[in-house]
Amino acid sequence: MKSKNNTLVILLVVSALFTINGYAQKMTRVKGKIIDAQTKEPLPFANVIFAGKNIGATTDDNGNYSIETQWASSKIEVSFIGYITQTKNVILNKKQILDFQLEPEHAQLEEIVLKTKKKRYRNKDNLAVELIHKIVKNKNANRKESLDYYEYDKYEKNQVDINNVTKDFQKKRVFKDIQFIFNSVDTSKVNGKPFLPIFLKETRSKIYYRKNPKKQKTYILGTNNTGFEDYIDSEGVGNMIDEMYQDIDLYDNNVMLLTNQFVSPISVMAPSVYKFYINDTLDINGYNCIKLFFRPRNKQDLAFTGNLYITNDDRYAVVKADLKISKDINLNFIKDLQIIQEFSFIDNKSWMITSDKLIVDLNLRKKGIGMFGRKTIHYDNFALNKVRKDRVYKGIEKVVNVINYNKRDAKFWKESRTVALTAKENNIYTMLDSVQKVPAFRRTMDIITLFVTGYWNFDKIDIGPVNTFYSFNDVEGLRLRFGGKTSNKLSEKFRLEAYGIYGFKDEKFKYSAKATWSLNNKPLKENPKHFVSAQYQYETNFPGMEVEFINEDNFLLSFKRGVADKIVYNRMYKLEHHSDWKNGFSTSLSLRNMQQEPGGTLNFIYEDGRTTNTVTSSEVVAKIRFAPNEKFIQGMDYKTPIITADPIFQLSYTQGIKDVFNADYTYSKLKFNGFKRFYIAPLGYTNTEIESGKIFGEVPFPLLDLPRANQTYSYQLRSYNMMNFLEFANDQYVSLFAEHHFNGFIMNRIPLFKKLKWRSIVSFKGIYGSVSDQNNPEVTAGLMQFPTDADGNTTTYSLKDKPYMEASVGLGNIFKFFRVDLVKRLTYLENPNASEYGVRARFKFDF
Repeated sequence: MKSKNNTLVILLVVSALFTINGYAQKMTRVKGKIIDAQTKEPLPFANVIFAGKNIGATTDDNGNYSIETQWASSKIEVSFIGYITQTKNVILNKKQILDFQLEPEHAQLEEIVLKTKKKRYRNKDNLAVELIHKIVKNKNANRKESLDYYEYDKYEKNQVDINNVTKDFQKKRVFKDIQFIFNSVDTSKVNGKPFLPIFLKETRSKIYYRKNPKKQKTYILGTNNTGFEDYIDSEGVGNMIDEMYQDIDLYDNNVMLLTNQFVSPISVMAPSVYKFYINDTLDINGYNCIKLFFRPRNKQDLAFTGNLYITNDDRYAVVKADLKISKDINLNFIKDLQIIQEFSFIDNKSWMITSDKLIVDLNLRKKGIGMFGRKTIHYDNFALNKVRKDRVYKGIEKVVNVINYNKRDAKFWKESRTVALTAKENNIYTMLDSVQKVPAFRRTMDIITLFVTGYWNFDKIDIGPVNTFYSFNDVEGLRLRFGGKTSNKLSEKFRLEAYGIYGFKDEKFKYSAKATWSLNNKPLKENPKHFVSAQYQYETNFPGMEVEFINEDNFLLSFKRGVADKIVYNRMYKLEHHSDWKNGFSTSLSLRNMQQEPGGTLNFIYEDGRTTNTVTSSEVVAKIRFAPNEKFIQGMDYKTPIITADPIFQLSYTQGIKDVFNADYTYSKLKFNGFKRFYIAPLGYTNTEIESGKIFGEVPFPLLDLPRANQTYSYQLRSYNMMNFLEFANDQYVSLFAEHHFNGFIMNRIPLFKKLKWRSIVSFKGIYGSVSDQNNPEVTAGLMQFPTDADGNTTTYSLKDKPYMEASVGLGNIFKFFRVDLVKRLTYLENPNASEYGVRARFKFDF
């Protein structure tokens, strides 16, 4: 499984496996209804909390509440503005119903309440909505971007913890040899769960902003992190956490969180997404504020619930925000979430955020051990409207790592921390280093790594991927494969990988060997990368087949629809140089010699009946890629970009040279690819990709562009899922992919279905191209013929008449891990073995 979420999967599986051996939790479940004792009307938004704990809920529009927790206290407390607080006893570890009838505090309030009737919520003539409109109107004046310049220091602490670490859990035999780790157990102030830290990252940075021309630059002055470094890439975890818990700016209309866009409660769209209620006026950090409660109209939408504290004057600025999520929200694995932000009016010039706290409670299962993801940020040393020289803002990249940023000493961190680490946080570094030396722990992590990445470690060698050891196809029959690579224990700057395959039907051995050297004196897994590699390979492939994030030898891809009996045996020599540059650019230059041999029912035959056993090509391939501000999730054998709103462009040029290493042809290939994601909250997001290519020169069909076809039952994002292998060929083309994810926006509004939390997806794929006369055997005599079936009927076509198109509708988040699409082929239905409809499935891990 090659996925950008492998690192997160490892962390979640670690927590999930801790629940084995019969670990069971005793839960306290309390629900009920809260009403006015005199009018019998329900009281929405009343606070329900376990006494002495920060565990609770608020009532819905009908006064109902429900709480389920392992960490309950023996009393439950209900409070509501203008009413007398009530407390009742709770029977721990049991289900129970506790209803409350609250009495008004004053007789005058009683008289008012008696005359009040429950009204249907409306935006019209609603003081709370009018307040939101005033907040939105004043957003530009209150946000820090109204300044010409600003700068500040930022100290950020990210932490990942295993939670629900009870005393009974700590006594289990599996932890016999590592009891010392529980000295680091602490208790969450959000929901009272005991937790054990497993990853900690600190970052100290300096941020500069310039309004005109607009530019924000972050200089990373220092990073310090620790974790299970032998098993989980710390840089990858850090990037993943940065992506999941991006800095949240409530003044933006949409907020990125957990790789999804949430509608901000002070967005221009907020009145159509949220319900607002004015609760009280009170003092917050020396500012007289209006307390504004809000909750989403649809509990499953990607929106927050909580309180805003707004200045009670004509500025209508946010002083504090306390955000949570509905328990019914269409998010996977998230049990709880809280964001607390505080703002101050700095130098009587602008409102600036001074602290930002976020905590996410994740559980792979409904019960048992889970994870906390926590982020704490402190901002200080503000300088407003201070002019800096242009060199401060120079360059495309938004984030710059200063020299030796990851090698800071203890003195630097002592001076940089605005809040000192607690004793237990300080102990994390020692604890995590010690636990990785315990054999029992290492055996457990080896099993987890095997399950997630497919590799089994034998000291300096990693054997795998195990899910490729067995596969089959119509030409080779049963394929048995065995391979591996050197591990980081042998060298972090050099890697050797190899495998061998035997096909029992074609009775041929295939093999591959590749060596990679780092040229920048950094480990191969670290970014930026600069390496050179050499590869020799004798292998097969189905022409046009290209899969993403899954090895082609994966057993599940052995199952194919239709006829798949044409294969190519490739003998390839390749040298490659790759370099990541500044400003989001990367380049690669490769030299490749390839001999292609036909297999199965495929033949290389000319019009006059002549045949050839090989097509040999020698190529120089130059690629340049531009991906500004790109970060990666990476692991043992994968490096996957984190998709953001920034575009990605790639341009490649290939020059084929005749007579070099017995090459048969001279030609040129030019290809351009562009990808962009568009966020359209609350409607979800759209991925778009355009690609265009052209071949200059005379070449046979094996060297033409063969569109990415897919005859497996796996839905491939960048392939044509209803196209057959070798069905089309081009020497010039343009293609368009578009896929929109509604993130539950539609399914959340359909009764019954909304409880399933499915998510709808629609897509379109199309390609239009042609084969020029010089490469078309139907026009020019003497060329290699396009492939045919057993009866001599042509099975490969050009796209000169019309584009190939297909569209699909799909449902994602099925059982939280699967996506199923119904794909319809729109054109060329008359071609042999063309199916109009098909069902494809895909494993997809998402929040």
